[in-house]
Amino acid sequence: MTHFLGLRTAKYTARDLPAATAWHRLIGLGATSFEPVQDVGGGIRIGAVRDPFGNILGVIENPSFRAESG
Repeated sequence: MTHFLGLRTAKYTARDLPAATAWHRLIGLGATSFEPVQDVGGGIRIGAVRDPFGNILGVIENPSFRAESG
């Protein structure tokens, strides 16, 4: 079995980004809070959840990030 080691960024596309990034959506899917959401400055917010399998998933909201269309 192959495992990701050191995965730093995950990307997803959503039509309604505010709705897609609502924190309790992850919780509603079975994750539990690991690190509460905190503002780290510059409008950037971070937090982390533990998925039902015990993996920790960090989430970053950065209003300055713009994905390149390809």
